[in-house]
Amino acid sequence: MTTQEQRSLPSPVVGGLGLLGLGIVLLGVGGFVRFHDNSGTGSDRWILPLGVLAALVAAGGVGVAFVSTQSRRWVGGALVLLDLVLVWQSASNGGFRFVWMADEGELILLEVAIGLIALLLLALSLQLPRPAASAGGLQWPARAALYLSGVVAAVIVGFFVGVRLYEAEYCGRPEGCDADDLTGLGWGVTGSLIALAVGVVVILVTEVVRRQQRKVGTPA
Repeated sequence: MTTQEQRSLPSPVVGGLGLLGLGIVLLGVGGFVRFHDNSGTGSDRWILPLGVLAALVAAGGVGVAFVSTQSRRWVGGALVLLDLVLVWQSASNGGFRFVWMADEGELILLEVAIGLIALLLLALSLQLPRPAASAGGLQWPARAALYLSGVVAAVIVGFFVGVRLYEAEYCGRPEGCDADDLTGLGWGVTGSLIALAVGVVVILVTEVVRRQQRKVGTPA
């Protein structure tokens, strides 16, 4: 590694951390994060354009983190610390709120998303140099993190799809559906289980195909 390359390494780290920090500041300024809100649901006076900008800026910071191993490690570590702070505040501070569209569970979804992105970045930072003949594939830590992130995302999406299907099928009828009806929850869990099963099948098929390709590419 040349001296010029060594000097250029901190740039993605500073850029990724800077964009991530700016995104957090924008969320606070926009009213999406509150530390002393005792209303129970969060204020409805947030500024949506700032929230969208914050999401784009934070996504840009994660994108910059992929430039180098060092930046992936630093930004991934920062996201772990951020997630720990969110969990700590949500558990100990009754006035802590994160609101986006004022739906229940948004803070939990944010914590899960940040944790999965951090896991993926840290796993990718463990990628070891490969010989030229075997280059081009992800090693097992990165694959495991990618599979886990995909399955968790699919399970969450499957849950909401199941709930929305139930609401569209039954809650629009004249008799409607009760607010405490557990049937919708059952539909959501069913959607999650289907997504989980599909995810496991996709992972198994991907690994089998990958192993077959490696056998074919192995010299006799």
